Amino acid sequence: MRVNSIVGYYSGNQAAKLKAEKSNPVSHTQNTQNTQKIVMLTFTGGIKNLNQVASITPENKGLGLSEAFAGGEGVVGEELPASLIKHEKVDARSFMPFWEHNNPKGGYKFVLMPESEYPAGMSVTPDVIPEKNFYSANIGETLSDVAKKFNLKESEVHHVIQSKPIPNKETGVLESKYCLLDPPKITGTVSRPSSHMLGEVDTIPYAILQISKQNPKYNKLKEHPNYFYYTPDLARASKPYAYDCWGNVPFEAEISNSDGMRVLTQAIHKQMNTEEFGFFNPANVIAHDRIAHTYGNHVANMSAAGDTDANGLKVHIIAHNTGRNYQGLTSDPFKMISVVGDAADAETMKSLPDFDILAKAQKFGIQNAEALTPREQQIAWSVVSPYLRNFRDGAGTYNILKVGISSAGVNPENISTGTVSYQFDKEMKSQETPDAAKFLTDDYAAIETKSVLNGATPANLSLGNPDANFGRGDNGLSLPEVKKGYTPFTYVKPDELKDFMAELEKSPEKKAVNQNITTDIKDVVAAKEKNAKWLSGVIEEAGKKGQDALNKLFFNETQIKDGHNVWGYISQVKDGDIIVFGYGRPDEQKGYNMTTGGFLEFLKDKNIPKEVKQRVKLITGAGPWDKGAADYQALKRDAEEIWNLDGGIYRHNYMNIEGFTPNRFVGCVHYCLFTSRREMCGITPLESKIAGTPYGTTATGGPVDYTNEKNGFLTKEVVEGRPERYGLTYANSEKEIDEARCNRQKPQVAEIFRKFIDQYTNNKDEYLAMSKKNIEELVDWHNNNEYNHGKSANMRYMEDIFEYDKPITSRNMGPLQRVTGKFGEYRECAEEILGTVAKTRPMKLIYGIIGGVAVLTGGYLLYRNNHKSAERKLDKAV
Repeated sequence: MRVNSIVGYYSGNQAAKLKAEKSNPVSHTQNTQNTQKIVMLTFTGGIKNLNQVASITPENKGLGLSEAFAGGEGVVGEELPASLIKHEKVDARSFMPFWEHNNPKGGYKFVLMPESEYPAGMSVTPDVIPEKNFYSANIGETLSDVAKKFNLKESEVHHVIQSKPIPNKETGVLESKYCLLDPPKITGTVSRPSSHMLGEVDTIPYAILQISKQNPKYNKLKEHPNYFYYTPDLARASKPYAYDCWGNVPFEAEISNSDGMRVLTQAIHKQMNTEEFGFFNPANVIAHDRIAHTYGNHVANMSAAGDTDANGLKVHIIAHNTGRNYQGLTSDPFKMISVVGDAADAETMKSLPDFDILAKAQKFGIQNAEALTPREQQIAWSVVSPYLRNFRDGAGTYNILKVGISSAGVNPENISTGTVSYQFDKEMKSQETPDAAKFLTDDYAAIETKSVLNGATPANLSLGNPDANFGRGDNGLSLPEVKKGYTPFTYVKPDELKDFMAELEKSPEKKAVNQNITTDIKDVVAAKEKNAKWLSGVIEEAGKKGQDALNKLFFNETQIKDGHNVWGYISQVKDGDIIVFGYGRPDEQKGYNMTTGGFLEFLKDKNIPKEVKQRVKLITGAGPWDKGAADYQALKRDAEEIWNLDGGIYRHNYMNIEGFTPNRFVGCVHYCLFTSRREMCGITPLESKIAGTPYGTTATGGPVDYTNEKNGFLTKEVVEGRPERYGLTYANSEKEIDEARCNRQKPQVAEIFRKFIDQYTNNKDEYLAMSKKNIEELVDWHNNNEYNHGKSANMRYMEDIFEYDKPITSRNMGPLQRVTGKFGEYRECAEEILGTVAKTRPMKLIYGIIGGVAVLTGGYLLYRNNHKSAERKLDKAV
């Protein structure tokens, strides 16, 4: 047996050695605690490397671009691969969807860097480049074409990802952060059933571009090979998702994202196993979030078609958010066929006897009763329904998340799915929490899920760095004269201090960003006390100057133009006061209305003296919001009531930052509070722990896994329970059910506020102990065993999911089964089926009886999971 003990790119001799042994089967690796060995596996699909991981992620904070970390996904996208590389010696590479600022043509974007402005060989790449230097190319226009067009050398033109420009404060010139890319070395095309013409094939050009090592200092991804995958449609998107971070999207974006997964199945498994790419042929793929839920389907299509390059893979699909707004839905079967089908399916449809009717249904809409007769509708449904059966959720809609679920169900030896905490894994399968994964509850419960609790990397919060910014930059808090008021702190356990200091001595850079090192939690609390007074003092000073000064304190000019703003302000804290901080994305999942509603109930509690209540300051931060969102309206109402309560004595006890809110504030406050309706993991509470800041949360998902009486506070019950818990049924409106759920939580949240001020005032020793417990907890990806059933998140992925420590014989290396079904034919539906369907709760189904009998037509309406048996019977009939 030969084992190559190498990591990442191969040396010349190793590469030559590997070429010589490509036809020699290699068995499995032996992993010890001290050594990770790369293992090359040879079977019908070629060489697979157990110690290589492809991480497909929409966002990645490591880029240093604001669009790439709208939420926790950007943190996970950066930290998980980085931790696998650093601590497990795994060759993990990130693959991100191409996007650009203002690029409607869909070609590459280039940045022009003439040597007169940017001398060749300059040691420091500039942080920003003027907007005028960026050029949006036509599709097919190359770097050479652009160089000729602008009379420049090819070395003066670079492929680039451009971030939204920001005006320079001094000159007013618009400037962009960016990510330089090497010219594409991998190109090709993928094809699928056309989204415009039934029976035809759309051919999509693609390229894989590696992140250049010549990038600004804020780019953390340049030192290891990481990539963007390009298609023209993806290039037109202005952010990493082809849809926004709240899930709002025309379904065409799901087709574009699925095209991206087709590209990666081709590129990763067929085109990168070369010396140029370090023989990257990973045996393992992590497919993050909704954009990557179709990956398992496309791998199965490849394998089932006889392409052995897809065989033997382990693909893990992570559902980061299973709320209904995040699922990716359509009632149009032809759009779904473009998502999950391949070119052969287009040919099959073209040969069907009822093709003309199908083409008509695609053109006018299968539910268009004016364009299609009832019989034509029935024929169309009879043909497409069996093919798409695996992708229909409990509401009868076609669902992108169901693609991941079904991929794992059909090929469980090679494909798995799960979420990012053990508790939320339970919630999304339980009828007691039916909205955790609405209309997918039964589907998740029917398969084996593999979930791993997220980690968080302490160093990325920069709590010990006096020079780190608060916000996106070019705002008031990032001015040197302002942030000098921040007191940095770095806590180290006493028994780790010697080793920690030795490491610092080896690295001046680490030393610079780890100031005020201490082994005493009292020093940390004292530093945060100073920071609370500094931050609240700066806020009060800006607030007294007016709205414009407040906005500029937190945001740069571009953000302000985009709607970022501040509501109200808090006054500077005095000794004995506390600041409570809650932050995250501006959407319904995060449940900010329960934070402000709970605060209101706390302030209204007549059993608590007013002077005690006045000592509690609340800061919430998220946005900008959709101004029509129910939670946004609730926040506005609650803010006005808080400010006017008891004659306005709490006017400066609450403020809201409507826009990007710095997570570094966890080092400037006394407590944090997070009131999500549903929370898969919760990166924000983990960040609170890193700062040694006690916190409270609603009892859902990850926080239940890692919160106890020694480190924080939980509400008494989950938020989104069954309607019956609140004296309601599903006959009530969604608004009524949600209000009942939130109203049940508000007194529980108010109780957390009471516990905060009581602990801080009357039990300082307990507060110190809770702060110490949090800051000493091991939450890093490679070292969070306490909350991962005794094993770190890294090793959960590598051993429990990818099984890289097991013999190759433990893997299925045979062909995968297609997740799609077969096209059906129009035939009689049994009257027994009609009778069964008729007894279900009111809904419309497409069904019919051949021979001229009248048919009932219409679209699927939402219905409950306990009616799925009738749906399954109908499936069998058609």
